Amino acid sequence: GLNLEHFAFGEGHGGELAPSGRPDVLNYSWREYGNRVGAWRLLDEFEELRLPVSVLANSEIAGHCPELLAAHIARGDEVVGHGRTNAERQGDLVERDEAALIAETTSTLADAAGAPPRGWLGPWISQSHVSPDLLAEAGYEYLLDWCHDDQPTWMSTRGGGRILS
Repeated sequence: GLNLEHFAFGEGHGGELAPSGRPDVLNYSWREYGNRVGAWRLLDEFEELRLPVSVLANSEIAGHCPELLAAHIARGDEVVGHGRTNAERQGDLVERDEAALIAETTSTLADAAGAPPRGWLGPWISQSHVSPDLLAEAGYEYLLDWCHDDQPTWMSTRGGGRILS
């Protein structure tokens, strides 16, 4: 999959790929390069190779660089929910706020893609103890955060549900 992520400048966690000061111009610039230039170059390669991709998208991408998300949707790539922004960690939220994060992300990406995402990768691959439950309850079929086997496995969720991991 291809991650399309948004980090607001000077806000939230961000990813410190190299030591930098505050504001973190260096790391923000590298990440933003991906949305402005790098992801478009990859899109050209995917087209040339006729390679379908799954796009793991922060919902803020729909407002920050809607043309990029639209280009992937137009070519039929699967959109996978990836939280609002990678400036926050899903696992840090209380259940009510995590459910709201999932609902907001799902709604925004469904509006952009014409259908809700079927899969989820938490921002920062971060989950709480109830993330699989909340995702299954929100209609998600699979989650990508658990790298615990060589093949997909079913996880039980509350209320007798399940989600593929």
